[in-house]
Amino acid sequence: MTEFQMLLAAVGILLGGFFVLIVAVCLWEKQPIQPFYFPDPGQEYPPVEAVTRANQQAARLGFEHGCLCHFGKAKMYKVRYDFWITPDCSVISTVSGGTILNIPTKGIWFFTKSAEGRVLATTNEIGEQDISGVMEQSTWTDYEFEALYRKHLQRLKEIAVEPFEADKPLAGYFEIRKMRADQLIRQADAYYLNEEELVWRYTLKGALKFYVVSQWVRPLKRGLRSIGLLKD
Repeated sequence: MTEFQMLLAAVGILLGGFFVLIVAVCLWEKQPIQPFYFPDPGQEYPPVEAVTRANQQAARLGFEHGCLCHFGKAKMYKVRYDFWITPDCSVISTVSGGTILNIPTKGIWFFTKSAEGRVLATTNEIGEQDISGVMEQSTWTDYEFEALYRKHLQRLKEIAVEPFEADKPLAGYFEIRKMRADQLIRQADAYYLNEEELVWRYTLKGALKFYVVSQWVRPLKRGLRSIGLLKD
């Protein structure tokens, strides 16, 4: 076997292992509609540096702080979420940071609903991916809060905005998560784990679709956009 063949074999093994890992996690992991809880006073996770910067930029841009939550109660999760909303209630933003299994994680999202039922989502987080079709997701890696918000505002020119309920960014966020879950179930990409329809899990079909979209389709689109061959 030549060195080139050995290299191809190694790459194939690596990609195969990555494929199995992602699909296995999708099939195993439970996805709650409402994965957050309010920490007791004085028990809040301190913000990581990226979260501090994002929160400062949000306040400077006029966003109103909705609430601070923690993600998940399992010990593997130590992630803080700050929820923000614009004064006109047109945009909900989440700023997250912390660790999952001691692996650092962070992300910023902006969400806006349109009058015809579309949801525009703009984020700098690569790993999270909606395959339901409910959200029209645009990902800009390495963008901080203010720059990412400008990208989101550009997209709002396309739609008639339907405001969220005032002072309820968490409820609006949960509404979007429920819309996504319902659509995944209709597409046979997921199934509910309880009668209350508050927790779901991917089917094999959904797990495979998640892998293809998150690891091939979205990276290709980001690459084409970075060289000007795809519109923002």
